Amino acid sequence: MKKTTRLFIVIAFILFSVQTYASGIGFGIRGGLNFSSVPSADEFSFIGNKTDGSMVNLELLPGSYTGFHFGLFGRLMLGNIFIQPELLYVETGQKMAVNNSDLNGGGTTEFTQEFSHLKIPALAGIQFGPIHVGVGPVASILLDSTKGHIENLTLNYNTATIGYQAIAGIKFGNLMLDFRFEDNLSEFGDGIVIGSEEFDFDSRQRSYIISLGILVF
Repeated sequence: MKKTTRLFIVIAFILFSVQTYASGIGFGIRGGLNFSSVPSADEFSFIGNKTDGSMVNLELLPGSYTGFHFGLFGRLMLGNIFIQPELLYVETGQKMAVNNSDLNGGGTTEFTQEFSHLKIPALAGIQFGPIHVGVGPVASILLDSTKGHIENLTLNYNTATIGYQAIAGIKFGNLMLDFRFEDNLSEFGDGIVIGSEEFDFDSRQRSYIISLGILVF
């Protein structure tokens, strides 16, 4: 009888724990806008000397690039602690200008480098009523890149990088509005090559993100 009672208590405890655990799990979709830029881009101007004596000037233009993101997320609540892994498709970019007498007929050419990423944030934080704050690492995989309308340009960028996100947001029922800041911990690349001129610079982007999530279940 005692063994039966103990077994019943253990089974009841396990079922209760599973139910409690499962009740804190949610899945949803999210999307929004991201505003990315290279820090102090207005200070970045690079000049190369070609073998024929002409000059090549590359300038990272100030201002942010407006991109977008969308994807899936999961949310596990343990009391007022949340763990939130995500899988997102993200587009970012950087505006540049190059002055080269031999390039595209001469003169200054402005172009935008655009990048498509697969990003995997792993966030954790605290929920205070409707308010939540958190932080976590984010892995980024470069899927594709475009060079804009410019010839003889080669991108020296890394396929995978690691960074972090800090978030603050508010939850209304199944809706979650997040404001995020993202920065890279590793360099996105070593720069670019235009013709025979190589321009090396730290191309780590920072992003300010507005993201709306919907818990589906």
